[in-house]
Amino acid sequence: MILLYLSALQHLGPAWFLRRLWFRAERSFGWLERRCPLQAWDQVAVPADYAARWRHAAPRLPIAKIERAYLAPHVEAWAVENGHSPVAEADLLALGRFRIFNHDLVDAGVHPRWQTSVLDGATVDAAVHWTKLSDAGTTDIKGVWELSRFAWVYPLVRAWVLDGEARHVERFWVLLEDWMQANPPNRGPQWMCGQEASFRLIAVAYALQAFRGHPATTDARVLLTARLATATAERIQAHLSYALSQRNNHGISESLGLFTAGALWPHLAKAAGWRDQGLETLFPQVDALVDADGGFSQHSTNYHRLFLQLMTWAEVVLVAEGERLPPHTRHQVSQATEFLLNLLEPDGTVPRYGADDSANLFPLSGVPPDDFRPAVGAAQALFLGSRPESGPWDEASLLLVGPMPVTTRTIAGNLTVDYPAAGVGLLRNHRGAAFFRQPTRWSHRPSQADQLHVSLYWDAAWVTEDVGTYGYRGTGADDFGSAIHHNVLTVDGRGPMRKAGRFLWLPWVPCVSAVESHGFRASLLDLGGARWTRRVLRFPQGFVIIDQVRTRNPASRCELRWHGRTRAGLATLAIVCSEPSQEAWLSADEETGEGFFAARYGRREPSCTRRLTAQGRAVTFVTALGCAIDLRPDAVLVDGRPYPL
Repeated sequence: MILLYLSALQHLGPAWFLRRLWFRAERSFGWLERRCPLQAWDQVAVPADYAARWRHAAPRLPIAKIERAYLAPHVEAWAVENGHSPVAEADLLALGRFRIFNHDLVDAGVHPRWQTSVLDGATVDAAVHWTKLSDAGTTDIKGVWELSRFAWVYPLVRAWVLDGEARHVERFWVLLEDWMQANPPNRGPQWMCGQEASFRLIAVAYALQAFRGHPATTDARVLLTARLATATAERIQAHLSYALSQRNNHGISESLGLFTAGALWPHLAKAAGWRDQGLETLFPQVDALVDADGGFSQHSTNYHRLFLQLMTWAEVVLVAEGERLPPHTRHQVSQATEFLLNLLEPDGTVPRYGADDSANLFPLSGVPPDDFRPAVGAAQALFLGSRPESGPWDEASLLLVGPMPVTTRTIAGNLTVDYPAAGVGLLRNHRGAAFFRQPTRWSHRPSQADQLHVSLYWDAAWVTEDVGTYGYRGTGADDFGSAIHHNVLTVDGRGPMRKAGRFLWLPWVPCVSAVESHGFRASLLDLGGARWTRRVLRFPQGFVIIDQVRTRNPASRCELRWHGRTRAGLATLAIVCSEPSQEAWLSADEETGEGFFAARYGRREPSCTRRLTAQGRAVTFVTALGCAIDLRPDAVLVDGRPYPL
């Protein structure tokens, strides 16, 4: 335990520990509670004539400027093309059926049970101040927060754009009023997290802009949103230092929550201060959290998408005010857009890596949640002046950014992507792609123990991939962030790091990497002193992965795992080993958690794990996709041609 604390101190620094002690003291001594007092909504100070001021002075976002008659034919055509009806989804909300984690529909009630988890049905006390609650209790708090992210706002806006029916607008207002009645300021779990509050405020701001001219948007209802903006901004401001200390999307989100309150509800008493503080804290974070390659601090494609969505929102609101992001910040965001764009496959998917809570800030199209083109397309339009090939994913860009003159950019067929600062490499050929995680340094805490993980995309499908995130409370078999849940090699069950907390892996083991003529090479030293080297190589016919491990013990158990959604997909891999080996096919193994796939946060389903085990001091595994291989003592024959070991 002492070694664990020393390791944490080494990587996180003494300032991190001092901040954590301070944040704990703020709660323990009631200082936060005094800064965020319990109130009734009518105690939130907003001028009685504010609605008239807002209608006159609030900036107009694109969704408020463009005529519905222009938007509706586009939305209808896309709905027909992808077979998804926003009207049908909006009407399900009237029956109490909500989409959770951008995936499944659940019955949450016509008057939603806002304090009840959509994951396990547990209820959290809504009568106490939020500082009296913990996000590490027996219930996964994300299940309680999910409905209050207000993702349901976006299908209501899309449905109204499509058919112009007043019931969609009225449903938004009824749900908002219901939520506010159930969640007075600072009372209960929905005020625990400033990021969640920011997502909620952004959704309300977007709907208010879309419906600002509709008769259902009465002065009394505009006043309600001003009270929500005030209470949210004050909650964020009271604990913003905690969000900034996270050095991830929390700080970005909460800075934008403050900015949103100040910019889109102008002339509130503190609006100018919120706006300025939001931007003053936002810009340095972008500079610190986006690396030289455009990679993002959270080491996660899904959180990278969220970052782009947040920065798209920032730019859209600034443009509505007649401003833009500063040039350096725009450059950083452009780099981050380019990063994700180069990982994009023709079907809109990207290599999944890192923690993934299914966040998708703007579900403004009917494409599947693992299609990144809606988010990347909107960011492309704003920051790169381009877009993917046209399709239903363009709906998000149109409804969020508005029509823009852009050029179409196609995906390169034989691309090599090398992002050393982000620890990401990708090789693409005419049939697929090989994605490689090879972080050589850690500027920010690792998201998962995924060093040297490889995902393989072949003939428009992921053959091997990251299995996702089942939950943030998981341990043991439920922990999908460990080495055994990635496509890596382990020695005697060890990975490169051990889990030291819900969101902390120690020590931060880096890789040593290099570019070779056919691809990438990287190696690491695991916790027991074993050296593992992996080569990911591209050939005309496909890909070859060479794994060589050197251990201290001739009886060491060396295991290579490949995870995929289907056995048939994993069976396309040709695998050979230098030593006698045993092969096992696992599905839904409750003891280890192998053979599961998390299509969305909080849900797992049976999948397949192909595991090869061999013993020895020096073991070589070779895996091929699309190529014929033959392992020799000093070389691998790839389609009959030798490649030296």
